[in-house]
Amino acid sequence: MWESVLKKDQLELQMNSNDKSIRFRVSEQKETAERIELELNQSEMFELLHAFLTINRSFNKETMYYDEAVQA
Repeated sequence: MWESVLKKDQLELQMNSNDKSIRFRVSEQKETAERIELELNQSEMFELLHAFLTINRSFNKETMYYDEAVQA
């Protein structure tokens, strides 16, 4: 059963505990009833989270302690 965990004007995030999946629902405008939906299973969600964390570290110019130093 889908349960809403985040709801904004144009974005809604739902989770389904039984299937261990999440659903993103996005609309172009607030007034539009038509939405684009994306469903991810648990492993896809972890890959997406990892990608977001990598992007965030890049934005902050952070290096992880286990990253290999680039040699010139």
